[in-house]
Amino acid sequence: MSTDLLVTGGSGLLGSALRALCPGATYVSSSDCDLRELPGTRAIFERLRPKCVLHLAARVGGVKSNAEHNADLLVDNMQINANVLSVSQQCGVSRLISILSSCAFDLHSDRRSNEENLHSGLPFEGNLGYGCAKRMLDLHTRLLWKQYKVRFSTIAPVTMYGPRDNFDLDGGHVIGALIHKAVRAKMAGGALEVWGSGRAIRQFAYVEDVARLLLAALKTFDGPETVIVAPDSGITIQDLVKAVTEAVGFDGPVHFNIDKPEGVLVKRIESGRFAGCFPGFQFTPLREGLAKTVEWFVREEGRKPSKPISARISGVAM
Repeated sequence: MSTDLLVTGGSGLLGSALRALCPGATYVSSSDCDLRELPGTRAIFERLRPKCVLHLAARVGGVKSNAEHNADLLVDNMQINANVLSVSQQCGVSRLISILSSCAFDLHSDRRSNEENLHSGLPFEGNLGYGCAKRMLDLHTRLLWKQYKVRFSTIAPVTMYGPRDNFDLDGGHVIGALIHKAVRAKMAGGALEVWGSGRAIRQFAYVEDVARLLLAALKTFDGPETVIVAPDSGITIQDLVKAVTEAVGFDGPVHFNIDKPEGVLVKRIESGRFAGCFPGFQFTPLREGLAKTVEWFVREEGRKPSKPISARISGVAM
């Protein structure tokens, strides 16, 4: 058999968004193949013989798990990426786009990093393993393009959020965890605890936007250089918490716990290439994306018999 488009990491946040936009593609996840293992990776590519690949698969975590498992994240992600790219080249894949991360960039408090800064300095120490693995993914892409003339590229979105995000209170990314905490606080009638001071600055992209950009990039990209996807210049966690609580309908007290980790204080990147690659693209406003994400979370949690959240939250702002 053969497939026009193979998507690795098909059950993750971005993979799930792509399924809705492109149901005809073939999606593989960790239940289908452990991409850390070369024989299994080669077998699935030889069986599916994809023409194009969107490589999304990665081992990811939040600020706490990234810092605690730096070495594991480095090894696992380098194995996944090396196997997928090498096998794609050997199997004659004509087009491949991989996902990088803002964690790969050297960050500065006084200015935003751009594509030219990807391989300068070092990533933030708390994301060092994951960030360096993403840098090697970009480097591998460039070397394959140069040596084998394959049309492989990368794209570097800021932190994504949306339906099917990781809402785990400890291991999830910031928006997913905040939504979960705010919903629980509303249910309990208690306070919302937020890790860190609230001063940290982060950037977010609605996952469906990134999915649409990836499908467009399959047709338009021509070169190995990465393109940053950053809808805006960022938001403080304090302002993000306000937007999340408004989306949830939580009006109780909010406590910022400075004894908990918050990661690097300023995390901002910008693109010098995006406008030329995707002219006129319109991003989903943050509050609109948050409303859709909260709606999905409440609905899905309400379907779990042990956690009838939606039945117990009347008046959640959608």
